[in-house]
Amino acid sequence: MNSPAPGTVTAATTPDTPEDTGPPEPSLPPTPRPVRLALVAGLVVVGALAHFGGVAAADRPAVAYRVQAGCGIVFFLGLAAVCSNSLQSVRLKTLLWGIGLQFALAVAVLHSEFVQHVLEGIGSGIKALITASDHGADFVFGTLAHVDGKAGFVFAFKALPPIIFVSSFFSVLYYLGVLQLLVRVMARAMMYLMGTSGAETLSVAANVFMGQTEAPLIVKPFVPKMTRSELLALMGSGMAHISGGMMAVYISYGADAVSILCTCVMACPCSLYLAKLIYPEASTPVTAGTAPVTVVTPYVNAIDAAAAGVKDGVWLAINVAAMLIAFIAFIALFDIVLGEIKPGLIRAGIAKEQLTWWPDALRLETIFGWVFAPVAFLMGVEPGECDKVGSLLGIKLAANEHVAYLKLKEWKETGSVVLSERSQRLAVYALTGFANFASVGIQLGGIGAIAPGRRADLAKLGMKALFVGFLATLINAAIAGMLMKG
Repeated sequence: MNSPAPGTVTAATTPDTPEDTGPPEPSLPPTPRPVRLALVAGLVVVGALAHFGGVAAADRPAVAYRVQAGCGIVFFLGLAAVCSNSLQSVRLKTLLWGIGLQFALAVAVLHSEFVQHVLEGIGSGIKALITASDHGADFVFGTLAHVDGKAGFVFAFKALPPIIFVSSFFSVLYYLGVLQLLVRVMARAMMYLMGTSGAETLSVAANVFMGQTEAPLIVKPFVPKMTRSELLALMGSGMAHISGGMMAVYISYGADAVSILCTCVMACPCSLYLAKLIYPEASTPVTAGTAPVTVVTPYVNAIDAAAAGVKDGVWLAINVAAMLIAFIAFIALFDIVLGEIKPGLIRAGIAKEQLTWWPDALRLETIFGWVFAPVAFLMGVEPGECDKVGSLLGIKLAANEHVAYLKLKEWKETGSVVLSERSQRLAVYALTGFANFASVGIQLGGIGAIAPGRRADLAKLGMKALFVGFLATLINAAIAGMLMKG
């Protein structure tokens, strides 16, 4: 068993009771209305520049993309500023260092062959885990687990086994202390540069490897005493990342491994500074200036850790399957209703000629494409493909990222929708995160179990956390779109 370092705070010294409602926080002065209106006007100007700048530079595609995505970065940051509850209280150090770290990571990945080789190596390692899990699935399910078998691709037998094995593998790494070491190194760097508290920074770093309800366990003793700003960082970061198990699944779908790994790392400083921009710190956090990693492993040995990881992985796989059944069914129901509206209006006596503007095969996917096409454009997506990428963004937000990844996989395999390599990669950047409406409830249940006395704060911050998580992935995509070669 790991013993805590001398002088560090442990779970025994920090009470965790339902009565804990967080430290008292002074009220911050709200952002003045004229400032908000000026920011909104600025967003309109930036949007116009993105459109006309891209069109004007159409004969130089690389410049056009940079204009698009560069304006997109400014637009997304400006949108966060508009939503800030006290813009004048934002610490510039946290904001500027966070943006700087995010850009530095993107430049390192997109323009450094060494870093690319490192991430490709990690991606190859994840693919090896998928291959290993395939052997286990073959033994249990036989040809049902073979993509080229008679049954073809069967989701339950092909996509879910990697979740179970990767969960078990990560539990072993947790027992050996490997994950804690990586989390501690990342957290100390961000904490020192951005001036954030130890507890929130540790949880943000842990989200690179763990899910949105597992990462908070690293700082479980401190969650009840977190400030509201820290809670928003904790929740928003969970929605801006995906777990290691889901990372393996999406890579098995053919998503670019380097893009997935890059956006997960970039989301750390991004989600942290967005939380501080939208909800600035109003008091001094309990763990200010410290990084208290004092997790005591619950496992007896590596075998016990692997077995416990299997149990967790099975639960996650069942949850994923159930969520997909429900959300895909809801999408199908909406499509049925939308498809019956036009025929119903015609049966009601409205002339068919008066409904020529209504699409014959209107689908929820099409509506999402219309709504989110401007967002995709600001990410730097090919202009002619913005409606398709926009539909993926809408599906991710309304259902979850898994349904969106399945749709992208279907397009690639059937050729029904052809996206350029650039648009596919930017879609991966934007889709890689748990930011969807269901995650609000998941976090309320998961984190609420750790700190029952903070349920009211968690409920109030839920939609803000969703906004932080969704916006973080969009900014990641826009930065990649601006820096991407070609």
